Amino acid sequence: MIENMNYYNFRNYIQRLSCMLGLVLLFSCETTELELLDDPNAVAPAQSDIDYFLNNIQNAFKVQLEGTPLNTLGLNEFGMEVTRITHMFGPTYQNAYATSDFNQVWRSVYSNALPDIRTMTPLAEEQGLYTHVAIAKVLEAYMMTNMVDFFGDVPYSEAAKGTEFPNPNVDSGADVYNAVLNLLDEAIADFNKDEVSKPASDIFYDADESKWIKLANTLKLKIYVQTRLVDGEAASKINAIVNGGNYITSSSDDFVAQYSSVDNNPDSRHPEFGPNFDNGTAEYMNTNFMYWLVEEKGIEDPRWRYYFYRQTLQNTTDVNEQSCITKFKPEHYGSNDVFCNFSDAGFWGRDHGNADGIPPDRGVRTAFGQYPVGGQFDDNSGQTIVDRNIGLQGAGISPIMLSSFVDFMLAESALTIGISGSPRAYLESGIRKSISKVMNFSPDNANPDFVPSEQDVEDYVATVLNAYDNAANQEEQLEIIVKEYFIALWGNGVEAYNTYRRTGMPKLQPTILADPGPFIRTFLYPAVFADQNSNVDQKTDVTQQVFWDNNPANFIN
Repeated sequence: MIENMNYYNFRNYIQRLSCMLGLVLLFSCETTELELLDDPNAVAPAQSDIDYFLNNIQNAFKVQLEGTPLNTLGLNEFGMEVTRITHMFGPTYQNAYATSDFNQVWRSVYSNALPDIRTMTPLAEEQGLYTHVAIAKVLEAYMMTNMVDFFGDVPYSEAAKGTEFPNPNVDSGADVYNAVLNLLDEAIADFNKDEVSKPASDIFYDADESKWIKLANTLKLKIYVQTRLVDGEAASKINAIVNGGNYITSSSDDFVAQYSSVDNNPDSRHPEFGPNFDNGTAEYMNTNFMYWLVEEKGIEDPRWRYYFYRQTLQNTTDVNEQSCITKFKPEHYGSNDVFCNFSDAGFWGRDHGNADGIPPDRGVRTAFGQYPVGGQFDDNSGQTIVDRNIGLQGAGISPIMLSSFVDFMLAESALTIGISGSPRAYLESGIRKSISKVMNFSPDNANPDFVPSEQDVEDYVATVLNAYDNAANQEEQLEIIVKEYFIALWGNGVEAYNTYRRTGMPKLQPTILADPGPFIRTFLYPAVFADQNSNVDQKTDVTQQVFWDNNPANFIN
């Protein structure tokens, strides 16, 4: 039955099923958002374990980004789909997503993380647990930055204050950003205080305060890059952080969420693993993104076998399995735009916005590889996935903020607003760090016969740098920087979505429809917010721009 559903209905089916299962287990689905209600059966806050609060806050942050095994609708999925890193069903931007699709993201912040932070912070301060407080502030800053970036104006000053503000008003995105920057400064100060004890369980940095401080400074750097279009002082602010040197510069400080291969009580695998491998692949790769890595440069990207796993080495000739093979390239596609298939070697995906029904092709679609979801390395076996015992069995990561990402942001900033340093050098560093990160991610799982050699890596880097050196102008150079950034962002849709709106780069494959409507500059408000808050009206469309995006209305598609 599920095979005959379109993808949008399938996702809603899973969400409703998850809620029904919760009812069976005597848990209720939430109906009130942005309120912290007293539970007569709950332990009083004064008796609560501060470590337990912090663990809940950290897990809520992970849910905001990646969703859960039963509902993978997190910000990374939304961002990767609209920027053609993975496939968006569409076919228009306005109806590609239902407002209920964003409920889980909203709840993770306003029903879970913020109430826990507001409750934990005074208790932790009383006990001298300043590291707990500081970590919570950094995560709050990260989550609220993400909420502004995806939804625009959102509640903050009145949020998570119980019955005082049952229908909290939104704050401007700029005001939230300013508050977040102040919060990060407070966090750094808290990290430098003498704490009574450190967290017993910090799932990100194992209570290493030096790494958390680097992350806090890196988040400030990211914010300055994001606001460079509306802040004439962005360059000096970025330079101050770079000159200070106390930010993420090496993979040892990378900010990632770790997952395991445990699949029950609870399912701790990467949220994308179960839906894609427990019952065969459920999602489509984006054809154009695979083309970038496999053929576009005339040299294979050293990362593609880690990113993708082909279930077949031969594309179909059966129109019932892939209807596009009998169609001509749409007239609105450019001569260099990929349509349907770019290769017959099993790279089986879909074009952006293709909302055709789901044919019987689950056993042949290209699947997620071992990085970062924890799937299988591609060693030309071309075997159909038959059960969950494949590759790393879901022991993947969520690449939230990597040292390579920082280098690409600095390359963009050096080129566009003249921060110190060479954009070319930052570009090269970002590429090398990304390739190293991917190839050293569980290297024992990669078949040595197909692992790229050192020369393969050098050839790839040289190809990109040669293209950069021969670019005709700054625009072409920026295109190269951002495309390499997108390739490195596999698994992170947040930074791809922000970068695309900020730069208008890279030039992406057209949507399958000639007129898909305007690109999503911010997403519609979640149903649980717009439908239940009397002080808020739902947006009329997806054209409202976040405050730092002052680009023309239709400069991206």
